[in-house]
Amino acid sequence: MKKTENYFVIGIDGGGTKTVGALANLEGEILREIYSSSTNPNKIGFELAISRLKNLISKISKNKKIKIAYLGLAGGLERDEEKREKIKKELQKFFNFPIVIDGDQRIAFRAGTDERDGVVVIAGTGSIAMGWKEKKEAISGGWDWLFGDQGSAFWVGKEVLEEIGKALDGRRKSFRLKDFVLKRFKIKQEKDLYNKFYSQNFITQVASISKIVDELARRGDFFSKKILIDAGKQVSEMAIAVIKKLKLENETFPVVLVGGMFESQIFKKKVEKEIKRIVKKAKFILLRKKPVIGAVKLAFEFLYKE
Repeated sequence: MKKTENYFVIGIDGGGTKTVGALANLEGEILREIYSSSTNPNKIGFELAISRLKNLISKISKNKKIKIAYLGLAGGLERDEEKREKIKKELQKFFNFPIVIDGDQRIAFRAGTDERDGVVVIAGTGSIAMGWKEKKEAISGGWDWLFGDQGSAFWVGKEVLEEIGKALDGRRKSFRLKDFVLKRFKIKQEKDLYNKFYSQNFITQVASISKIVDELARRGDFFSKKILIDAGKQVSEMAIAVIKKLKLENETFPVVLVGGMFESQIFKKKVEKEIKRIVKKAKFILLRKKPVIGAVKLAFEFLYKE
């Protein structure tokens, strides 16, 4: 492919809470970023997800010659090739440049490292681990909030709310974290719990409790610390399952840590400690860059394959 001036690539990080689109020139310089809300088809529905992605791509690509667009999307797409193809087919109706659809794990991994083989551990609102070794890949977790996402911010919040319910019922003793959560959310009566958390954005609301848990854990609260350690154990089990599937135990490889849960040092140290018990040579990388950078990098890889 000839390197032509005035051509561009698009990278998109489509999450469960927000979506980021980036326009880059052929030198890899990101020139523009545009934000949108969730494009997770499991949470907002297929048609709305397509509509939001179409609008976002249209805004980024306006008056630009695009070579390729690489989309890393949440919603279990790493396990569902049929859904990936369906999304691609719908979007290609509107755009005349190639569109690649993938899960959001690979773009997060490649945002943290230039290596092709390794493991990404994501613990934000949800949780998942995914890894690559040569042409093999493995996944653990990522089953979403209904029957998965153990160790995630949502999982932590749900655990706390369950214990608050027990305390309000008299099934357990009251505890310090309960008082902090009720005060922070301005909940004065039991019925206010329903109004606050049984809402359209309940996943985000519940997940936000994890910040309060970490805050109190850093002040020495035993119960808060225990929840974060339990969460770290859950997430590390996902990573270890991937490592064993790919037989990486004796290899040297990057483990990219992604998501808001890793802002908690208690949680982060537990995840790293458990993984180190299985594989001594893991190189931990806490992702500081935006995952959309990984989407741009992968867009170039697909582009230059041609």
